[in-house]
Amino acid sequence: VMKLLLLLLAAVAVFATAQAQHIEFKWRGFYVAGGYDHAMNLNKTPYDDNVAFNGFTVASGFQFRKETGLGIGASYMRDATGAFSQMPIFLELRSHYLRSRLTPFTTIYVGYSLPLGSSSGGSESVQIKAGGVTSGANVGVRYAVSRKFGIHAYVGYQELYMNKVNRKIGGRLAETQPLLLHNLKFGVGLNF
Repeated sequence: VMKLLLLLLAAVAVFATAQAQHIEFKWRGFYVAGGYDHAMNLNKTPYDDNVAFNGFTVASGFQFRKETGLGIGASYMRDATGAFSQMPIFLELRSHYLRSRLTPFTTIYVGYSLPLGSSSGGSESVQIKAGGVTSGANVGVRYAVSRKFGIHAYVGYQELYMNKVNRKIGGRLAETQPLLLHNLKFGVGLNF
């Protein structure tokens, strides 16, 4: 998947240099950015949970200038077992650094992640009972297809803290404890 992201970034860079026409993406006003995300856990958890998420993120806000935009967003994060699926809601600071067709960007965000009430199955199940703080930062590139439409790709870090995670062993509640996940996250999407 990382190779796919690098290939996409290379394709965007080649396409951008092949374009002779200068198009500057709107740099002031309301914005919407959204797309597909993939995140994988990097830290070792007490039960060796192997957590990977697929999902979608949408953020909307106001770009005051090219360097500064403030917005609010939400993600849908689903893991294969269903046990750690959640919905982070966050505030973001979005920055673009060049007034050109291809520009690097960063986002920094903080918010709260809500559990979706799902659980892994069987007698050895895991379920988030109380969400917690989420935060992170992304670095990427945006390519302006037109003045009001662009595509982006990014890589970043995300921290997910869950205040209460229930674990059943042999069908009985074994323990309830908090859990912190450190995720490597990447994705592609659209800008409006």
